[in-house]
Amino acid sequence: LFRSGPNIQHKIHKFCAVYWVLANVPPKYRSALHAIQLAILVKVTDLRKYGYAAVLAPLLRDLHTLEKDGVFIERVGQNVRGTVFCVSADNLAAHGLGGFVESFRAGHVCRFCMGSVEQFQVTEVRERKFLQRTKASHDLHVQTVQESDTLSSHFGVKGGCVLRESLNYFHTITGFPPDILHDLLEGIVPMELSLCVKEMIRLKYFTLEYLNNKITSFPYQHTDKVDKPQPLPKTFLSRGTIGGNGHENAILLRLLPLLVGSVIPEGDESWAVLMELKEVVELALCPSFTDETLDYFVCKISDHRQALLEVFPEVRLRPKHHYVEHYPALIKCFGPLLHVWTMRFEAKHRFFKRVVHDAQNFKNILKTMAIRHQHMMAYHLAAPSFFKPKTQASRVDSVLVSALPEVAQVHIREQTTSDTIYKTTNVTIDGTDYVCGMFLSVGVSGGLSKFGKIEEIFLVNHNVSFLCCDYDSWYVEHLRSYELSTADISLSIHLQSGLNDTVPLSAYKIDGSLLLTPKRFIQVRQN
Repeated sequence: LFRSGPNIQHKIHKFCAVYWVLANVPPKYRSALHAIQLAILVKVTDLRKYGYAAVLAPLLRDLHTLEKDGVFIERVGQNVRGTVFCVSADNLAAHGLGGFVESFRAGHVCRFCMGSVEQFQVTEVRERKFLQRTKASHDLHVQTVQESDTLSSHFGVKGGCVLRESLNYFHTITGFPPDILHDLLEGIVPMELSLCVKEMIRLKYFTLEYLNNKITSFPYQHTDKVDKPQPLPKTFLSRGTIGGNGHENAILLRLLPLLVGSVIPEGDESWAVLMELKEVVELALCPSFTDETLDYFVCKISDHRQALLEVFPEVRLRPKHHYVEHYPALIKCFGPLLHVWTMRFEAKHRFFKRVVHDAQNFKNILKTMAIRHQHMMAYHLAAPSFFKPKTQASRVDSVLVSALPEVAQVHIREQTTSDTIYKTTNVTIDGTDYVCGMFLSVGVSGGLSKFGKIEEIFLVNHNVSFLCCDYDSWYVEHLRSYELSTADISLSIHLQSGLNDTVPLSAYKIDGSLLLTPKRFIQVRQN
């Protein structure tokens, strides 16, 4: 998995970073920042002057050797060969490296099909009227451009891809997946939030001051505190976007129903656009798919498109709207797009930004950044374990099994004969934090997810068990959220492997109702 990065600095000194990570490693491990290896740091001015071929030449020589001869792995006892599986990048970097046009205003701007910007406005991908790019057709387009002195591009192709030209097992058409971060969270979401919020302010459902006060005073809990959204600037009305980073935009869209949903009339069309978008984002962030889920994804993308154009007929769809329509088909090629997006690489940029900030010296700054990075990598390589343990708990206490509720005793007796076990108030499993008071999707009732509030966390024979208070749930269509209630105290106990979704959630008391809104689409497990 190869990453061509955007700029690390956005002012005078602009740098481009190229990273690589082993795609064979499970996602829970390769998302660790120290598992992301640095390949190249280059000034953007040099990249523009000399081109990708010259900048990537040392890396491509190594990759060619990896394809041809491989690397000897002592524990395997033989040479292991490999190649580039895919390149994760934003659209501009993907088109630049892939040899596609880098202007997205007109013409053939999609690297997945040969539709034009004008066709995007009137035709959906699901209608199957767009001719899909294939390896053979793309090679022909590249050849046509290279043989002509007058053609600057042909069907959106302006030249070859240096990876394709240098490697035997990489192809441009199958090597550049879409990026959820830049397409949705930093593209469509801030644009449509601006559009719909502006309309709701015009309709006097609320004011900008009211919304910003709700954003700043909302009682964010647990992980929602980390990237809580910022108040909307007044300039968003003229800019056509609220700005913000991907994390903040995702949380704002997810929690917007809890912030202002109560003052929006049911059936409001602009609100429906945002709620359809909310569901599209939840599906895009899903870590696994079935055929039924993919079909549902296709329908929700279409529903969102139709709602947007009906409410705002003057709006011109961006190319990113079209790219999202390709997602269901691309998931069949690349797997869940959550595993090939650029979010973790963006986080890796922060290390270099800190180095630049602390150094305060731009003389040979690329060497300084590379050396500091290798020092950090040496620290992790010298550690007893390169990856963190599967389960981590900061503090544990022993407790008598006989003092626990009956349902917990029965569950624990199946795992151990000890009279005492350990409990904790928070635990981290594969990088996901679970804290008492958070909610888990623990079952199904009437086709909907059931939820349980974590009351106790037990550590038994290297397994983590969650003692939960069960809640009944109703899906509130207007808020795209679940309303929770519990009449009788009913307890259940669950292992992480038995949950519908491994991501814990926070519930909030809003106008007397306990509401919970999911971070991603929850596929309930049928018993």
